[in-house]
Amino acid sequence: MKGLYKILPPFAPDYSGVCSVLFELGGIVVIHDAGGCTGNFTAYDEPRWYGNSSAIFSSELREIDAVVGDDEKLLQRIEDAVRTLGRRFVAIVGSPAPMVIGTDYRALAHILSQRTGLPVLMFDTNGMNYYDDGASLAFLELARRFVKPASVTFEAGINIIGATPLDLGNDRQIKGLISLLADAGCRVVSCWAMGSTLDDIAQSAQARLNIVVSRSGLEAARYLEREHGTPYVVGVPIGHVPSHRFIGDVRLSLGLVNQPRMLPNTGEPVAGIRDALVIGEQVMSNAVRDCLRLDMGIANVTAASFFGMDQALLEEGDMYLDCEDALTALTSEHQYDIVVGDPLYRDLVTLAGESRFVAFPHIALSSRLHWDSEFEYIGEAGLVLLRGEILSDVGVMM
Repeated sequence: MKGLYKILPPFAPDYSGVCSVLFELGGIVVIHDAGGCTGNFTAYDEPRWYGNSSAIFSSELREIDAVVGDDEKLLQRIEDAVRTLGRRFVAIVGSPAPMVIGTDYRALAHILSQRTGLPVLMFDTNGMNYYDDGASLAFLELARRFVKPASVTFEAGINIIGATPLDLGNDRQIKGLISLLADAGCRVVSCWAMGSTLDDIAQSAQARLNIVVSRSGLEAARYLEREHGTPYVVGVPIGHVPSHRFIGDVRLSLGLVNQPRMLPNTGEPVAGIRDALVIGEQVMSNAVRDCLRLDMGIANVTAASFFGMDQALLEEGDMYLDCEDALTALTSEHQYDIVVGDPLYRDLVTLAGESRFVAFPHIALSSRLHWDSEFEYIGEAGLVLLRGEILSDVGVMM
């Protein structure tokens, strides 16, 4: 039955995507709910909640408030929080209950802005869509509301757009990416939204290039290209050859070289492996595909996702999965030699003969089960990780 999920837990919802983007930016984020949605985000969708602080609150919506439409109580609570905490902005984030009663977020934002003098962001999320849609809304709103025109630009300045733990995992990965870019001569102006402040993001137009590391960052990058003329590249450097090509594209876009130094495909085909399937967020899946293809000689690699897929990033054969049965049917029909994805997909995947499953955690699905995993995948570490998993399964000595 389409839409019936019997094996997978709920994916991180759209309001969690918004809150993850805004987590480090010094605002007051209010999830308009009865408390459960806020608890879902803080307990299961946000690794940074443990050991860090962020002003994320529940509006504590009660049945009587919904019935009589008493928004004044919410407004007063937010005003009290602003006076007490002195934050930079307010964000009101929707959930299922206010969607049902038709809450007018735009009106709430206007009233709060008038009363507090702060920028008030509103997100008409509903908990029915997935985290990537919410994160996309939040990144785009940051670009619209806070990025200032630049009087100067940095010669090798770059922004990283689309970074949240829901896609990238713990901060080890983003630190690895920043280190790789620094070694290539780049200067990171801002990282949206892990490790940078709102002031850093406001100066993003000073960069000469935006690097988009998830589909959620695409609309913001396109907006910055239209409004500020900043071009962008899309990708995550995973593996040996893909990382060299990624850095070459970045340096070429920045004008640091006349042409990138193209490495040949160095991967020796792994015996018995012809076809692979990668399940996950689109940009990350494409990066894993590049590593399998360019470093390990696996020519036929398909990407599939339960989350949004941008037309510009699709290859022929890539598939959007609209239910659990779609994944089971796909793997039953095609009999892939390798399937790469979050460990929780394993029970939905049909493997035959010598086929094998390679675990690549995605926090938006498996949450706390894997967000403390020690694995690394940026640069050469990605090749070591994937090759080690694949070759160990087929009994090949490393």
